[in-house]
Amino acid sequence: MKVYYIAVVLAPPSGASIILCNASDLSAFSFYQRASVGEFMSFMSKTVAERTAQGERQSVQENNYVAHVYNRGGAEQLAGVIITDQEYPVRPAFSLLTKVLDEFTSKVPQSQFNNPNNPPSISFPELSTYVQKYQDPSQADTIMRVQQELDETKIVLHKTIESVLQRGEKLDNLVDRSNALSAQSKMFYKTAKKPAYINAVTNKDSINDRYLLLERLLVLMSRLGDSTQESEPLRKLGSEVQAFVIDLLYKDLPHPPSSYLSVAASSGIVPAASSSSSGPIKYAFRSADGSDYNPLFPALGKARTPYARSVPSIKLPPLSSLPDPGLVFDTLLRRDKFVEHPGGVSSLFFAFADLVIHSIFNTDPKDPTINNTSSYLDLSILYGSSDAEVNSVRRKDGTGRLWDDVFADGRLLLMPPASCALLILLCRNHNYIADKILNINERRAYKDPEQLSEQERATQDDEIFQRARLVNSGYFVQIILGDYVGTILGLARDGRDWRLNPLMEMRQLDHEIAPRGEGNVVSIEFNLLYRWHATLSEEDASWTEKIFRQYLGDADLSQVTPAQFHDAARTALGRTGNVREWTFHGLKRANGRFSDADLADLIMNATEYRAGAFKARNIPAAMRVIEILGIEQSRKWGVCSLNEFRKFIGLKPYDTFEQWNSDESVAAAARSLYKHIDNLELHVGLQAEEAKQPGPGAGLCPGYTISRAILADAVCLTRGDRFLTVDFTPYNLTTWGYEDCQFNVKDGSYGGMLTKLLFRTLPDHYEPRSAYAHFPFLVPSYMEKEMKTRDAKTSKGEASKYIWTRPPPPKPTTVVGQFEDVHKVLQPEFLTGQDQRLAKIIGHQPPDVKLTQQVLFANRDEWSRYFVAATKTLIQSRSIKSVGKTTQYIDIVKDVLNVLPIKWICEQIAGLHIRETTKRAHWTEQQYVKNFQDVCRYVFLNTDPTDDWELRESSIKTFQYFSEDVQEDFKTFSSWISDKVSSINEKDDSRKFLKQLFVSRGAKEPAELAASLFCEVVPTAAHFSQALAHVINFYLDEARRESYEAIISLSTNHATDAHEKLVKYVHDALSHDPPVSGLYLTATKESVVGGNRVRAGQRVFASLVEANKNRPQNQDGVFGITEHGLLYSPLFTLVAPRILATVLSLPNVRRAPGESGKLNRFVEYHRGAPIQQYVTYEGSISPFPDSLLLQYDRVA
Repeated sequence: MKVYYIAVVLAPPSGASIILCNASDLSAFSFYQRASVGEFMSFMSKTVAERTAQGERQSVQENNYVAHVYNRGGAEQLAGVIITDQEYPVRPAFSLLTKVLDEFTSKVPQSQFNNPNNPPSISFPELSTYVQKYQDPSQADTIMRVQQELDETKIVLHKTIESVLQRGEKLDNLVDRSNALSAQSKMFYKTAKKPAYINAVTNKDSINDRYLLLERLLVLMSRLGDSTQESEPLRKLGSEVQAFVIDLLYKDLPHPPSSYLSVAASSGIVPAASSSSSGPIKYAFRSADGSDYNPLFPALGKARTPYARSVPSIKLPPLSSLPDPGLVFDTLLRRDKFVEHPGGVSSLFFAFADLVIHSIFNTDPKDPTINNTSSYLDLSILYGSSDAEVNSVRRKDGTGRLWDDVFADGRLLLMPPASCALLILLCRNHNYIADKILNINERRAYKDPEQLSEQERATQDDEIFQRARLVNSGYFVQIILGDYVGTILGLARDGRDWRLNPLMEMRQLDHEIAPRGEGNVVSIEFNLLYRWHATLSEEDASWTEKIFRQYLGDADLSQVTPAQFHDAARTALGRTGNVREWTFHGLKRANGRFSDADLADLIMNATEYRAGAFKARNIPAAMRVIEILGIEQSRKWGVCSLNEFRKFIGLKPYDTFEQWNSDESVAAAARSLYKHIDNLELHVGLQAEEAKQPGPGAGLCPGYTISRAILADAVCLTRGDRFLTVDFTPYNLTTWGYEDCQFNVKDGSYGGMLTKLLFRTLPDHYEPRSAYAHFPFLVPSYMEKEMKTRDAKTSKGEASKYIWTRPPPPKPTTVVGQFEDVHKVLQPEFLTGQDQRLAKIIGHQPPDVKLTQQVLFANRDEWSRYFVAATKTLIQSRSIKSVGKTTQYIDIVKDVLNVLPIKWICEQIAGLHIRETTKRAHWTEQQYVKNFQDVCRYVFLNTDPTDDWELRESSIKTFQYFSEDVQEDFKTFSSWISDKVSSINEKDDSRKFLKQLFVSRGAKEPAELAASLFCEVVPTAAHFSQALAHVINFYLDEARRESYEAIISLSTNHATDAHEKLVKYVHDALSHDPPVSGLYLTATKESVVGGNRVRAGQRVFASLVEANKNRPQNQDGVFGITEHGLLYSPLFTLVAPRILATVLSLPNVRRAPGESGKLNRFVEYHRGAPIQQYVTYEGSISPFPDSLLLQYDRVA
C-alpha cells in the first residue's frame, strides 16, 4: 500500500482549479521519472477536482493509481486529493483528506488563497508529514475515532477516469492540450499506461518479462534518442532513461564477483608488469593476459583464472534424479525440422557472435573451473592471451603491424568459415590502423623504421602496436554495440540510428559518479547462456557435419560419445602449427594473404544464409554430443536452475512448464523429465524456452530469459573495461584512432560499424549503396521487404537508395603512373564517373553549362578585382595581433582561402545567405565550406565507398537548398514590382549576375538554369581553395625564396608578360603539389595502357603525383581537375595569380612558428600509389587542408 501524492486544490464551481500546495513520495519511481510523475499527478489532481461536484467524494481509478477527491466546497471552495495505489483502503484515504482540509483552513487564512497571486508561496509543511505518516492506513483510522462517522453514502467508489470526464472528453486529448505538462510528462503518461510499466512498479524484484517492459523502454529510448528527434527536452529525457537502464543492467551482476568456481589467484595492489613491453611499462595499454585492468585487483578477469559464479543454487536436485543428457537432447533440443529465424537475422550475425563468445570463454580442458582467456572484449582471439601468442602474430618491424591475415585462437578454425573471415578482416583493420598511426605521426615521435636502431625500432613498434590494439579493440566493441546489439534490438530493421551506450559517464542520485572500469569476471551462467546452436543455418549445419566427419570418420553423428569427441577435438586442435600458415575452408594463401574474393564470397554467403530460430527442438542432430557435454559440465559446475537465474536478474520465476513454453508437447516432455518447474536446469531451460516474436525492441528473438540477460552481460562486459571507458581517450588511442571508433549515423547503415570494416578491407567487392555492406546481419531479401513496408507508411522511398542484389565480382583495376599513360587515360575514351554522380545529386542528367560559363567569363575582369579586394578584406578583418609586438597572424586557409569561393558564390553569384551576416541564413560560413567540400569529394574524389552515402546525401541537400534559393530569385525577375523590391535587399550584389543569366536563358526553365549554375560553380569550389593553399604553401618554403621574391616583384610589374610569368609559377607549384593525388577512370573501349590491356568497363587508377614526377621538362603537369567554375582555365589563370601575389605581398609574410605554420598532412599509399591526406583539427582525415597559420609584420 502506498500514498504517492496529496494536494489541496482551490476548486471554484466554474473555471480552472489551482493547486495551492502539494507533497509527494515518489521513491517508488526511478529518479529520472519523478519529475514527470509529479507533473502528471498534479495534472490528475486538477482534472478530477474540477469534475467533482461540491460536497461530493469520489475515488477515480486510472491504471494502477487511484485519485481520492473530496470537494468540500463552502466559502473556501477547497478540495483535497490523495493519490494512492489500488491497495490503499478508501475509508482511511477520505478520513485523511478531511483532516488535511480542516488543518489547512485553520492555519492558512482564506485571504491567502481565495485570489492567490502566487499560489506556490502558500506554506503548509504539514502535508509532507501526512504523506510519510499515513503510508500506514491504520494511522489514518485513528482519525476516525475523534471525528464523527464518515457519511459513506457521499462516497462514489471505483469510478474510472473516463466516467468522470464530461461527454466528448478524453484524457489523452486533455493531456496533449495541457500547458501544465512538459513534453517529458506527456511522454511518461503515454508510456505508463502500458501494463509492462504497471507490472514493473508493483513487482520491482519479480518482473513479468512477457509484458516486454525492457523492450518498451528500449523503444522509448530509441525514439527519444534518434537523430530525427528534434525536441531537446525529449532527447534529454531519453538520455536520462538510458542512464537509468544502464545503471540497472550493470548492477544485475556483482562487481567484483562474490563467488568463484575455485580459489581465485591472489590479488595484490601492485600491478604486474607484462614482459611483452620493449620499453617502459605503459599502464594505458592492454596486457596480453588481461591483468592489471583494475589497479587494486590486478588479477581480476585475467586469463587462466577461475570462472565466477553469479547465482548460488539452493535448490539443487540430486544428480541421480536428473534426466539423462542424451534423453534431454532427443526430447527437448534435437532439430526435427529446420525453422528459419523469424526476424530475418543472417548467419553472419552468429559468425560474429562466435567471435564475441570465444573472446571471453575458453574453458581449460584439464580444469573446467578455469577460463583460459580474459573476461574482457580485448580481441584475444586475434592477439592471443599470453605474451607468446601475442608475439606469434606480430611483425615487430617498427610499424606495429601484425603478419598478414593471422589470428591467435585456433578454436576458430573449427567454426563455420565466416567467423574466420571476419576475424581476418579485424587483423587487416589492425594493420590499417597501425599504418594510419605511423603515417599521421600525431606527436611527431615516430620515424622511418629503417632509420632506427634495433632497440629504438622495438620500442616504436611496441607503442604503435599497443595503440593500434586499443583502437582495434574499441572498434570491435563498437561493432558489438552498433551492429550486434543493434540487431538484437531490431534497430536497423526499424530504421533507428540510436544505439545503447553502456560506456557513458553518469552520476548517481547521491551525485557520485556511476562506476566504470572496475573490471569484470565472466561467470558459468553466462557461459551456458551463449550456446546458440539452434540458430545454425541449414548451410552451416551441413558444414559442421562435414567437419565432424573429417575427424570422426563414418561414425553415426547422433550417437557419438563424449570420449570419441574428445579424441577428435585433440586431433583437430593439435594441427594448428604456425599461425602464418593456418588456413580454413580450403582457402589458399598467396604471399601470406588470403584472396579478397574468397573472403568476400564467404561473408556474402553468410549474409544470404538465414539463421535458424531460437526454439526448442531446433539444434542440429550433429551437435548432440556437444549439447550432452554442455549439460554434463553444467551439472559438474553445480549451476543454478532456470528459475533461480530468473529470480537473480529480477524476473518472475515460472510457476508452470506451460508458462516457460506454451507448446504443449514441449512443456509435457519437460514435465516428464524434470517433474517440477523449479528443477529445470539453466542450460536446457534457456535453450528450449519459448522465444519472443519480432517486434519493436525485439530483433534477435531468443527466449525471454536470454533476451534480458544478454543486455546485462553486454553492459557489464563493456562498462567494466577501463580501456573502453575511463582510459578510452584520444590521448591513448590518438585523436584519429579515437574518432575512427565513433558511430556515424549518416552512413546509410544507421550507425553500423561493420559497414565501414567491409568497405575498408574489401573495397573492390562491396560497391557503394550495397545492402550486403550496410545491413550484413540481416538477410537482404528480408531487409528489403521490411524497408519497403516502412516506406509505404512514411513515403520516404529509402529502399530505392540501396542496391539489394549481390555485388558482382569486380574487374581488375590497372594502376598507371607514367606521364604519357596518365595523359592518355585523361582523354574522353576514359570516363571519370563525375557526370553520373552529378546526376545522382540533381536527380537527372547534368544540364549543358556552356551558357553559364559564358556569362561567368563575361564578368572575368570584375571577378579578378573582386577576389583581390576580398582577399585583402578577409586578411585585414580576421588577422589577430601579437601582444606587445608588431606581428600579426592569419589562418590563410581557414579564414581566407576556404572562404573566398563561399563568399563569391553566395554574395556575387547565387544570392545565398550566410548566417553570420543575416538571420535568414541557412548555414554558417564554415558549414558552407564543409557542404561544398562534400559535393567536391562526392563528384571528384569518391575513392572510398565508406564515405559515399554521407557525401551523396549531403550533396543532395546542398543542391536542393541552392536550387530552391536561386529559383526564388529567378521568380522575382519575372515581376517588375518584385524585381524592384528585391534589388534593394541584402543580396543585391548577386542580382546583377543572376539577372544576366536569367535574361540569357533562352528556352531554359528556372530549375534547369539553377541546376546548371550549381554544376558549374559548386563542385569545384573546394578544389579552387585547395589549389591556392598548395601554391602558397609551396612558395613559403625557404628553399624557394628566390621564386617567392620574383612573385612579389611581378605583382607590381605592369609588363605585358608579367601575368603570364605569374601563371607559370602557379602551374609549376601545382605540378609539384597537385591538389588531386589520383583518380579512377573507366575505359569505354578496349585499349593498351602502360603495357597492360584494359578492356571496356575496366577501371584504371591514375596517379597524378607519380605522373608529374616524371613529366617531360618544361611541360605543365597533369592536374586531373575538371575545368568548371573557378577552375575554368581562362578564369583560374586570371584570378589565382593575383590572390597568390596579394598574400605573398604581405610585409615579411612567413610561416607561423611550430606545427601551426605547416599543413597538417601525410602521405599514404592507395594501390601502391601515393595519396596525400590532411588531418583536420577534429582528428578526422580529409583530402582538403583546413588550417595554415601565417605571420606578417604590421605596418604602423
